[in-house]
Amino acid sequence: MESLNSHILHVLKDLPDVPVRAPLLKAFGSHAAEFAAIEDGFRSLTSRRHDTKTLRRFFASWSQTNNSAMTVAGISNRLTLKLHRGEPVRDPLALLETLTALHRISDEDLAVTHKVLHSEMFYNMATGIVGDDEWLLHRYLDPSAVEFKVWKDHMSLREADVALGLMTTLSHEIYTHGEVEFILPLFTQWLIGHYDFSEEDTLRTLTWIRVHCGGTEKRHFFHALDTVAHYDRAVGIDWESCDLEGIVAQYLRKKSAVLQALFSVCHA
Repeated sequence: MESLNSHILHVLKDLPDVPVRAPLLKAFGSHAAEFAAIEDGFRSLTSRRHDTKTLRRFFASWSQTNNSAMTVAGISNRLTLKLHRGEPVRDPLALLETLTALHRISDEDLAVTHKVLHSEMFYNMATGIVGDDEWLLHRYLDPSAVEFKVWKDHMSLREADVALGLMTTLSHEIYTHGEVEFILPLFTQWLIGHYDFSEEDTLRTLTWIRVHCGGTEKRHFFHALDTVAHYDRAVGIDWESCDLEGIVAQYLRKKSAVLQALFSVCHA
């Protein structure tokens, strides 16, 4: 079975020589311990049947690490505020192109180009596996998942330099590509082998994962790449202070902390 980061590196190695290529390759080619913790967490989850409380805690916490449409929309608001406030923009047309590329990341999530909200697909998956929707209650959130979301929201919406939000989005989109490709066979075998789902029920339940596999998350990543390039023309990016490697490192540390916390839950 192909490792999670190998799915990511396959995409990154084919990138043209853009400024983000080298730091992304270096960052995602490192952090073996974090990737191992994430993979072990998913393997632990899918290795057996679990009680309802464990499943509620898993889906509540995991959901906090997946949603990106809100932060993408928030970054868009930050960009248009530049014009609203009369802040200097080197190339206004390039800023429009930045927004155009950025919005393409969330088309599917918001059902702009498809008929079903991705949040509804996630709800159907989690509720179908758990058996109820109490996983939505905040009391099931692990503190590590709350910390992940607070950090990601801060990077996207609170840091003074909008470029940091764009780099965080870039990191998230390519990571998510690797994650969904890695977990689809695990979740499929889990539901059929431990929950007696039929193949048809499994396909329907795992729609959220399946629609993100293949080209979907890769397209989102390439839209994020275009967004960064347009923003650099529109405003200018200080590449030395951006620290894309550091953003990826923090992302993976915080993500692995969530799976490590849930890994211990799965073995409780």
